[in-house]
Parts: sequence; structure tokens; C-alpha cells
Amino acid sequence: MPNFDIETAIIISFILGVILPMVGIGGIISLIIMGFTVTYLTQPEITSYKVGGIATGIFSIFFFFFGFITPPKLPYILPNPLSLGVLIAFSGILNLIFSLIVSIIIYVGFGLLGGFLAEKFFMGENEKKQRFNLKQRRTLKRA
Repeated sequence: MPNFDIETAIIISFILGVILPMVGIGGIISLIIMGFTVTYLTQPEITSYKVGGIATGIFSIFFFFFGFITPPKLPYILPNPLSLGVLIAFSGILNLIFSLIVSIIIYVGFGLLGGFLAEKFFMGENEKKQRFNLKQRRTLKRA
């Protein structure tokens, strides 16, 4: 496995996540590939499937805020929500917050799946033992 830091691996997978939809591979498959690559690229001592979830979670937040910059193409002019009532504007804000939470959960789930696949198929027995030994701590027993 390559020996990149977590931050570098996340940046590489982030760039890959932007490039894959341009090539024609998008949706769930691109999220799994992102989680797979970030887990594969991290150092064996610190790698985990959770790194894939973190990378796709960051990508989800980026993609959510990118949606504010690019407005949708609408065939007509929508009425002002404040003219319809304050509760309609409030429900829109609630829908926005819930959609952010649900999208983060979905993206992180598929990133975890990709990270798990990379860890399962490409992590050797020596790397598993080495990672396990780093997690053990020595304690001083006092009487």
C-alpha cells in the first residue's frame, strides 16, 4: 500500500471524486471508489475504513455548498416565499437542513463501504498485526 498521510489521501480522492463524474462514472460507484482510494492510499499504521467515510463526508459538504453557487434552471419565475407566508420559508429551511444531514449520512455510508472493501482485500496480515500492536497501550499497575 502507498504511504500517504491522511490529508494527502483525502485531497487525492477529492480530486478523483470531481473527475469521475466528468468521465461518466458517477453516483454511488464514484463514492465507493473515493472511499476505496483514500483507504488504500493511507499509511498502513493509521489506515481504517473510517478514513473513507471522512473523505466522502467532506465531499458531501462541498457538494452541498456547491449547489448554492449553481442555481437550477427553472421554466418559470417562482413566487416570493415571504409573500406566501413565513411558515413556507421556515419549512424550506428545515428541508435544507434535513437534506444536508441525510446526504452526509448517505455519502459517509458509501465511503465506509469503499474503505471496508480496500481494507478487506488489500491489507496484508503483517499490516493488520502491525496496526494491532500500535493500538495496545502499556499501563502501570499500582498496588
